[in-house]
Amino acid sequence: MSDFHYTLFKGNVFKELVKVLFEKSGYTVIPYGYENPFSNVKNRLNKKLEDSSRTARRIRHSPDLLIYDEQTEDVRLVEVKMSSYSTPQIRRIKQYQEFWGDAILVMVLPFENVFYAQEISCLGIKDKYDPASDFERIQDVFAKIDLHSLKKYGNVATKLIEAMKSKEYTDAEQPQ
Repeated sequence: MSDFHYTLFKGNVFKELVKVLFEKSGYTVIPYGYENPFSNVKNRLNKKLEDSSRTARRIRHSPDLLIYDEQTEDVRLVEVKMSSYSTPQIRRIKQYQEFWGDAILVMVLPFENVFYAQEISCLGIKDKYDPASDFERIQDVFAKIDLHSLKKYGNVATKLIEAMKSKEYTDAEQPQ
C-alpha cells in the first residue's frame, strides 16, 4: 500500500471511530469532508490550483463531519486528527483557521482521555500542541458524549494506534 493510501486509510479509520462515538452518544452525524461529495473533483485539484484558488483551498480543507444535536438544534463541523505522539503536530492549522475557524478539531491520542476537542479559532499556530493545555476533553465540548462509549472507543483507538505504529515500524524495516 502506498504511503498516500495508507495515510488515507488511517485517517478514515479514526474518522469512523469518532463518528460512531458521536452516534452512540445520541448525535446525528453526517460525513462532510471533501473526500465524500467531491472525491472526483479533489483528485483533479492539483497543487498549483490549490495555491491559487480560494475555493479549491476551502474544499481541500473541509472538516470531516457534521454533528447535529437534535435536542439543542446545535450544528458543529468537526475535523478529526490522530497522532501517536503526546504533543502532536497539526499541519494546515492556518488553512483550517482561514476557512473553518468555528469548526471543532477532535484529536485522537493514545493516552489519558484519548479524545480531545477544541474550536479551531482558539488554537494558536505553533509547531506542537499540548492536549492538556491547548484542548479540552471531548466530553467537555460535546456534553452528550456517553462516558461508557468514551471508554470503550478510547480503548479501541489506543489499540489501533499501537497496531498502526507497529505496522509502520515493520514497513520501515522492509527492503525497498
